[in-house]
Amino acid sequence: MVIPFASSLRYSYSRVLSSAVHSAQAFPVSSALTLSRRRLPDARFPTTAEMSTAADSGSSCRPAPPVAKKVEHRMELFGDVRTDNYYWLRDDSRSDPEVLAYLRQENEYSESVMSGTKQFEDQLFAEIRGRVKEDDISAPVRRGPYYYYKRTLTGKEYVQHCRRLVPNAEASPTVYDDMPTGPEASPEHVILDENVKAQEHSFYQIGAFKVSPNNNLVAYAEDTKGDEIYTVHVIDVETGTPIGKPLANVTSDLEWAGDKTLVYTTIDEIHRPYKVWLHKLGTDQSSDTCLYHEKDDTFSLELHASESKQFLFVSSESKTTTVALYLNVSKPEEGLKILMPRVDGVDLSFSHRGNHFFIRRRTDEFFNSELLACPVENLSETILLISHRKSVKIQDLQLFRDHLVVYERENGLQKVTVYDLPAVGEPLKGLGSGRCVEFIDPVYSVDQLESQFSSTVLRFSYSSLKTPPSVYAYDMKRGVSVLKKVEMVLGGFDSSNYITERKWATAPDGTPIPLSIVYRRNLVKLDGSDPLLLYGYGSYE
Repeated sequence: MVIPFASSLRYSYSRVLSSAVHSAQAFPVSSALTLSRRRLPDARFPTTAEMSTAADSGSSCRPAPPVAKKVEHRMELFGDVRTDNYYWLRDDSRSDPEVLAYLRQENEYSESVMSGTKQFEDQLFAEIRGRVKEDDISAPVRRGPYYYYKRTLTGKEYVQHCRRLVPNAEASPTVYDDMPTGPEASPEHVILDENVKAQEHSFYQIGAFKVSPNNNLVAYAEDTKGDEIYTVHVIDVETGTPIGKPLANVTSDLEWAGDKTLVYTTIDEIHRPYKVWLHKLGTDQSSDTCLYHEKDDTFSLELHASESKQFLFVSSESKTTTVALYLNVSKPEEGLKILMPRVDGVDLSFSHRGNHFFIRRRTDEFFNSELLACPVENLSETILLISHRKSVKIQDLQLFRDHLVVYERENGLQKVTVYDLPAVGEPLKGLGSGRCVEFIDPVYSVDQLESQFSSTVLRFSYSSLKTPPSVYAYDMKRGVSVLKKVEMVLGGFDSSNYITERKWATAPDGTPIPLSIVYRRNLVKLDGSDPLLLYGYGSYE
């Protein structure tokens, strides 16, 4: 998801403190971490009393809060009658004059109430923006002979999607590869400039940007209303020339099935992804093939490609149950086939490498999941690779030609383990001991990033309570991590000024509770004399 830069800052500044503690294990240090200690030289933050006085000073001329009218609307379902007096406010078209007029009244009242804090808002927003490096690029991702990346420009709210040729594309990738940017580097090619596209719309967001396997085409999903109903455009990468007609009223769940075919999903009247379609470039959308229709409205569809790019997977998911289907990219005319049938209470995720599908399976009995594999030609012959463990949760897996990477959580802390795999075509009987990736902080957050399937380089994102979002390349053979990019925080931020710790507290029932702590090295004494912001959060298991 791409959020306009200035808009995202306007939204986030008022939530900056809650965001800091809400993401306790993964908070990217930008501005919130240091707001209370490091302010702009001319900044004086008003007290709560001053803000309240300022707000109250205009109360005599403040308009009365709007009151929505009541219009009785009765709905009956399953023999139950429900009355919603405010149903008239539903306007899926976003065009009802009466609804829009009422929303304007609400906005005007809100602006009036908050008018006394306008100066403080602008001051705080300026400080946050002053800590963000606007002219920047993302860590380049190598796909075949190209580096792909996003560029942000000073004063611009949207990104540019760019690429450059890899100087020596025949050489195997290593953790030390860096994209040249000097005068002798290959020229930068801007594939798509969202700033230009956004000029035509009051709202603009790109939900998917997918490059074809041969690197000649790009399919991107565009939302110009904010309703998360997308239009998919296909363009020639070099010229920007549109290829065929756009696909209308689709989701941003989109994958290539070869160089001339797209697979996408559509939603029903309650915005549930319920159909999967196959589209051949150059044909009209009306002739697209429906690969799957999920008629049970308690299930929703998700689409993803295997790291090998040989298969597409469709998940039909409810809260605790998954139906797994797969499409052979080289034989799309065969349609979707069932990988694992629907069994109530069995949740699955899956991928592919060589002659095997790899499956993470969770049940009520094996609540932390187990890892299985099965031959592509014999789905009933499963091989147990990692058994269920009560103290370790398997969260995700990532496959390479020669390696398997498993993302887990133990004692509440994430861990990443790399396993060697036998050569493709050789029997897969089990896994060795594996190697754990080492991290620099006692508490942190790590997430997988796109990596080249045929390489020995694992890319992941890393952050902690004192470490800004960073991208690392990890050599899976040698066990070496190399920092590729760290998000720059302006305004004098220095991570060495902060200390993070992980401690444990014992609850009254004896349960150990992990505590993630961050504090300023030269200001906090940890003797009880300094104030503490304590935040507790428990959800999603």
